[in-house]
Amino acid sequence: MSFINNLNWRYATKQFNGNIVGDVQLDTILEAIRLAPSATGMQPYHIVVAHGAMKDKLIESSGQVAKMGASHLLVFCSRTDYPARGEQQIANTAQIQGVTTESLEGLKKMVWMSFESKTPEKLIAWAERQVYIALGFALAACAELEIDAAPMEGFKPDAFQEILGLPASIHPVVIMAIGHRDPEDSAQPSKRAKVRFPKDDLFSFQ
Repeated sequence: MSFINNLNWRYATKQFNGNIVGDVQLDTILEAIRLAPSATGMQPYHIVVAHGAMKDKLIESSGQVAKMGASHLLVFCSRTDYPARGEQQIANTAQIQGVTTESLEGLKKMVWMSFESKTPEKLIAWAERQVYIALGFALAACAELEIDAAPMEGFKPDAFQEILGLPASIHPVVIMAIGHRDPEDSAQPSKRAKVRFPKDDLFSFQ
């Protein structure tokens, strides 16, 4: 199928059939997340991939019990461990590009400006916006692979943080269940037409 056909095929899956997403497909989804763009390339997020008993525990705590048949649950978290994250980015860039950290002074200034100019509240909001870019790439990758996915904000981030034992600088923002749709799921496009606003409502040209 073409990319647009795949997007028409996907939907926010309500019921999964319990079948497991293979390692190769899972790795492809994670690689799409890794390659997603982010401001200054800092990638201020961390994704927990939960499966098995941990996946079930998290889904149960979220109240999304209809998603119990999902293969994995991806927990997208923002991170605010600055300036340490900025230092990591500079070191990582120098290693990958084969240059010295001193030669990256321009990048370092941009990186530092991205968090030093923000209040703690604005920094959190900024990091969360980057998380949603990564989520979008994950959803697109799932559609390409014909892996069903359901993004959800309806969960208790603090409960997830405690269950997963995450540090204060890593905070859950949005979750996404992946797997394979149950043939009986009445929400799928083959049983219920996909509803979107028309192009002339969404776009204008000047």
